[in-house]
Amino acid sequence: MIRRPPRSTPKPSSAASDVYKRQVSDQFKGLSFAIFAMFGGGLYAIPYRLSLETVAPLTVILGVFLWAFLFSLPGAWLARRQVKITWKIGGITLLTSLAGLLGNYSICQALNQDSPTLLILLTRSEIIIAMLLSWLFLKEVITARVWLAVVVIIAGIIVMKLNTLSFELNQWSAIIWAITAAFSFAVMQVLAKSIIHEINPQVLNVSRLALALVILWSLEEVRNKVAVLEFTEWQWLALAAFCGPFVGRVSYTYALRYLTISKTVIIGSFSPVATLIFELLVFGTLINGYEAFGGTIMLAGILWVFLPGLRRSVKLVK
Repeated sequence: MIRRPPRSTPKPSSAASDVYKRQVSDQFKGLSFAIFAMFGGGLYAIPYRLSLETVAPLTVILGVFLWAFLFSLPGAWLARRQVKITWKIGGITLLTSLAGLLGNYSICQALNQDSPTLLILLTRSEIIIAMLLSWLFLKEVITARVWLAVVVIIAGIIVMKLNTLSFELNQWSAIIWAITAAFSFAVMQVLAKSIIHEINPQVLNVSRLALALVILWSLEEVRNKVAVLEFTEWQWLALAAFCGPFVGRVSYTYALRYLTISKTVIIGSFSPVATLIFELLVFGTLINGYEAFGGTIMLAGILWVFLPGLRRSVKLVK
């Protein structure tokens, strides 16, 4: 009798090994995108500030938006069929465009008056503001940690101004503009989230940039100044657009595909460190001790909100 060789069965560990490799690969991709987002979100303020030394704010915004539009156009073209054209989508896209204009104008005003690092520190509050707006308008549930974080952020802002504590508006102007920028970007997040299942994010981004460009181009003052921009100025505008609206935002979106929001936010919270280093290298300036301490308090308040999510993800990995 001829004995047939026993059929080989896959080892139980083989499937588990494949799953483990995929998890490691996803973690690597997520960390890579999160690090790109961190650097992009921290560095865009440097070329933005350099552009403002010779170019008016509205012209800077048009240049940044034009480059961001060109960088985003290929992705939007590939996803052009993933969109529904309705009055709701059109209205929200217009509101998102206006919020983006206000946010970038606020950035210009803040950078004209104070440090790029201070701007990046203050605009990190965007994530908490977005959570509050989602609770208010989208009826999302938020925890007591978020409300306590708001108190901590306010305390951090006050600490920033302890060395010259005054209630004169001009003393708080840079901070007010930076918080306005954070609020505007938070509004953009909430508006985008309300129609995220009806339009591709890249198509939405290009559409709101196109509307903003039309609005800016309608201003004669802006058209006249764009015509005389020098090549070096276009380079700084391109770098600002590449770091912020393109690499920063797009990498953050893709990082969320592979990482929890807690891990992504915690990695992104190191963006002010990148700004601090490059501000020192490029401009030779640093924020003062009160601003650094107040910024640390702010970041601690933001991170405290997301630590429970990080602990849960660590437990799941174990």
